[in-house]
Amino acid sequence: MPALLTVVSCGVYYFYWQFVTTDELRMATGRDDLNPMTDLILSIVCCGLWAIYVQYRNAQIVHETLTARGAHHEDKSTIILIMHALSAVNGATGLVAIVMLQDEYNKLANAGGGPYRGPAAF
Repeated sequence: MPALLTVVSCGVYYFYWQFVTTDELRMATGRDDLNPMTDLILSIVCCGLWAIYVQYRNAQIVHETLTARGAHHEDKSTIILIMHALSAVNGATGLVAIVMLQDEYNKLANAGGGPYRGPAAF
């Protein structure tokens, strides 16, 4: 869904999605080093390059969190990074990376646990 809304909104929804999911990841993991506002500002100022790092970092955090909770989980952060690198050539693989990261967020939300108990936008 975030990939479709990103296309329909000409990329504007992506920044909202990044902000909300990073904030929820911060609350779900209890990590104070995640700052969605800083990520949003740097993503806009750096013309989206910081956003690629944010997706890579967030995928790593999801993997670390799921593994720490005892779940068997495959790290997809490198694949997400490669998909974004390939999007410079064709554009479409960046949307695939968004879908992949959303799937990772959903796995974390379905696994439960952690300090955050509010509604998930993952």
